[in-house]
Amino acid sequence: MAYNRKHAKDICNKTEYALFESSLKGEIEKLPPARVQSGIKRSRTLRDKYRDLHKRQRLATRDRTGTKKGLKPGTNDRTEQKVKLFTEVLERFEARLKVIKAEAAAAEKAAAREKAAKKKATQKKASKKKAAPKKVAKKVAKKVAAKTAKKPARKKVASKPSAFVSDQASAASQRKQAQNLRSKAVMGHTSSATKRNQAKRDGGKKK
Repeated sequence: MAYNRKHAKDICNKTEYALFESSLKGEIEKLPPARVQSGIKRSRTLRDKYRDLHKRQRLATRDRTGTKKGLKPGTNDRTEQKVKLFTEVLERFEARLKVIKAEAAAAEKAAAREKAAKKKATQKKASKKKAAPKKVAKKVAKKVAAKTAKKPARKKVASKPSAFVSDQASAASQRKQAQNLRSKAVMGHTSSATKRNQAKRDGGKKK
């Protein structure tokens, strides 16, 4: 059975009762981890103390009375009750320590996740800063390309191939040009004479 405050006061001294009371629901949650660990140590010490005492008392009574169990009903009940009481106190402190450790582990995981998220955000921000100049360069390149595409393409003037001409070829070219000039002059003279003769014939016919 679980011992209540009244039972504890009946069998415990002042120090023992204070330990018992601190292990009760509503009180144990207020204790810091160090106090909980201290409660585990103290309650385990008291349980072992009264368990050993109860064992010695039973052996002593058995030797004295000659009974197999060594105890008559009602003999040394107080010691046995203390063993049970501090066993319950110890179990409550141990259960509370497990809760504290679980909460600490959860808080540690949450902190680790938050730290990882901040690190990721920082890296992403740094990556954006590095990428910004590249984006600007691309935009400028696009604008330049667009302006270039709007301008009419300049016609390329074919350059005349330069050639080295020999003296003989040069002389032949000059003779050919001179012949062409004479041919044009002769044709011009012939055309003029033809026109004059035609005019004379036309004049004679009119008379």
